Amino acid sequence: MEKTPRSSGRGEPHASILYAEPGALGLLTNIMPALIVALGNIVETSSGSDGVLANLISGAHLIFIGGLIQATAGFMSFRRNDHLTGTAFFVFSVVWFYQGLTMILNESYGDFELKYSVLPSLVAYILLALILFTCSLFVNFIMPPVLIAMTLTLIFEGIGLFYKWAKYVAAGFELVIVLSATYAVVVMATKGVSQRYILPGFGNAPIDPLLIQRKVSGDNKNEKKKNTKYAEPMGLGYMGNILPSLVISFYLFGYITDFRVAFASVLCNSILQMFGIYYAYLRQDFLYAVHFSVYLVFWLCKSALYFFTVIGYTAPSHAYFGSLGFCVVVLLITIASLKQNFVTFLYNCVFLVISILSLDFIELDVLKYTFGISSAFFCFASLYISTASLLNSIAEKPVLFVGREVISQQKIMEIIERMPCCLKREQTTEETSTKEIHLSVPETLVFLFNFVSVFSLMSRTIDDGIGTLPWLLSAGILGNLLCARIFYTSGSLARSFVSMSYVLVFLSWTLLELEGIDVLHIRGAALGALILHTASFLMSTTFSKLWTLSSVTLEIHCVILVLETFDKVPQYSIIPPSAVLALISLYSTCVQITKGVLKVKILPEGEPIFQAKEDAPSVCPCPVFQSRLTSDLLVAASVLHEGHVIGIPTDTVYALAGSCSRPESVSKIYHIKGRPPEKPICICISTLQQLKVANPPFSPLLWRFMDLCYPGGITCVVKKGDWLRAMGVGDAIDFVGTKESVAIRVPDSSVLSYLVSIAGPLAITSANPSGDPDSTHHDTVIDTLGEKLAGVVCDDESNEVVASTVVNCLNIDQGEISYFRIGCTPKEIVDGHFEKAKLQGNSN
Repeated sequence: MEKTPRSSGRGEPHASILYAEPGALGLLTNIMPALIVALGNIVETSSGSDGVLANLISGAHLIFIGGLIQATAGFMSFRRNDHLTGTAFFVFSVVWFYQGLTMILNESYGDFELKYSVLPSLVAYILLALILFTCSLFVNFIMPPVLIAMTLTLIFEGIGLFYKWAKYVAAGFELVIVLSATYAVVVMATKGVSQRYILPGFGNAPIDPLLIQRKVSGDNKNEKKKNTKYAEPMGLGYMGNILPSLVISFYLFGYITDFRVAFASVLCNSILQMFGIYYAYLRQDFLYAVHFSVYLVFWLCKSALYFFTVIGYTAPSHAYFGSLGFCVVVLLITIASLKQNFVTFLYNCVFLVISILSLDFIELDVLKYTFGISSAFFCFASLYISTASLLNSIAEKPVLFVGREVISQQKIMEIIERMPCCLKREQTTEETSTKEIHLSVPETLVFLFNFVSVFSLMSRTIDDGIGTLPWLLSAGILGNLLCARIFYTSGSLARSFVSMSYVLVFLSWTLLELEGIDVLHIRGAALGALILHTASFLMSTTFSKLWTLSSVTLEIHCVILVLETFDKVPQYSIIPPSAVLALISLYSTCVQITKGVLKVKILPEGEPIFQAKEDAPSVCPCPVFQSRLTSDLLVAASVLHEGHVIGIPTDTVYALAGSCSRPESVSKIYHIKGRPPEKPICICISTLQQLKVANPPFSPLLWRFMDLCYPGGITCVVKKGDWLRAMGVGDAIDFVGTKESVAIRVPDSSVLSYLVSIAGPLAITSANPSGDPDSTHHDTVIDTLGEKLAGVVCDDESNEVVASTVVNCLNIDQGEISYFRIGCTPKEIVDGHFEKAKLQGNSN
């Protein structure tokens, strides 16, 4: 028969059924940290002793339990498409992580110095908790008490930095967190186990978003349906802007004199935007992934600059190449955000103004008015857009105003068509392939990060490289590490390797700029970067000409880097290749942004010099039938009537099936499976009524027992007789069962019941080579037996992982049953059915 491409029998199941209830795990990880901090507040307030070892142990527990384990719950919640709990767990994992870090740092800083450094971060966390509390009012009744208690705890922890009495109050609210979170854990755990609401609080909300009337704009017709397996990360990504903007405002206004603790809080907070970038990529939200990446680099660079200033690294005010190049990048993403809603576009316009007002050549006395005030304003703007994004994601409609799409794709394409002929010749209206769209996010980011990094390198001839350090660390190293991870997720190992080579190149430049490191120790790293990047350059010839040009120019960088360690290059030799690479990277960024936003190729990027050999598309070795299409099941029935063997889903595991009206098909099952002839094959019917019509000579006890067992994952072995012919088995009577007995299956599967109703009784056995594990997915059946089958009915994952329980009913009239196999139905349940059947007989 003709081979057809492999296809799933139905759509992938919703993500929420693939994972257990992660909310219980996330709330559990808040109980232990809250208890630790509450006890610390009480003991510290009553005794006044610090306890160095106690602080270290408590801090480590907060980092591990409240930070790392809660982040794991956040991952599972995002995968479960749970917007609120996923975002909340990520936010509070950062809060507890930072709280544990400050406990450990408390021994290195004076109490006076630490409390002023910690306060701005606490204010930011209070704002984040208020956002989450507000959004939780639209979800259920069990999250708001936990979140409001968390908010009040943070408020009094901040007051407790200055007044001892507030520590007692904070401890009281931390106990409220413990109690409310404990109840919430019980509610979520019972709901997860029973798959229904048992305790109150989970199934409704104080504010029902369905009752909020909002007019939904119809302007987003070109919006592509996103991957709904993951929660929306927009609120999480925008929340990542609140803390750094607030902390930097406090620093520029002189409230913080030591930026080291504040820099640690910014580093912890950057985790939020990293998660936002990653999940935006997984959902194929191109612009959000790029936006969050730009925000991440900006705040890390500015924070690192102030951190280096505190520890003694001071760059001249005229070394502003990095920040100037970054303004160009922000201008690009602001223009690209015209494709998004009005609030997002306005938000990016504000961010563009901030990036201009924060240029490094502005004097510090002026910077506190330009950058300080604008950062404070940006913090409030971030509060609104993060609340709107998260709340609208939860309600699945615009509860808070975000506006319409500024410019539709149709208008953009009309503008492009009016452009000069030189550009129109390069334009293609061909839609980009799925693979190219999947790679557009990391490719945009890698060119963007390289542009900022190499542009900042040009200032090393002026300031001995000190001004380049923040940009190299954040964009060159961290940014390319992030790109390597995303490339790996997308399946492009070659691009991931190239990104890692970029990391090593910029790491070598960073080591060269740091003071106190002997150049002799950097030569090995520089030579390694040159060798590794040479291999990357060869790989890039299979990508596009832009990749190749970028790699050639960066190869010159590597040569200059090696010569720099030997002090054999002129002072300004780095400027020409940096300028060329910056231009190539800027153009490449524009190419990828237009492709990612418009989903069409507008600007040329060049075909690869060497075309990588693509694997031939996988072809299924046998026809496949979709379980939800009646037409496909009719075709499957006709294949069975022709005497062929196919794979079918059951209520347990997948099975091989042949029509009982064609004895040769039963014989084929033995050969396909490699099943020993002494092992019998059972008969599958659609309903027990089909068996009753054949009128077998069964006792009333056996009928009552079968009524309790069927339909379901139980197979009953009964005495064989001529009644099988009346049921439609026909000449296959000698090929099924043994000489004295036969096994009867009535599966609890609508697909199989329908197939049997049109094809007649089927001879079935598990769809696996004899001796191998049972097949729980149609792909497994296709991979192991596909070449021998005439088709497979595809129904994705099976309901069970083991076969049915086989019960010996030959001696049931003597009051006993036995078991040939204990399968998916426990022995206790079958015994209960048997006892109930006997009791029903006695009562009659």
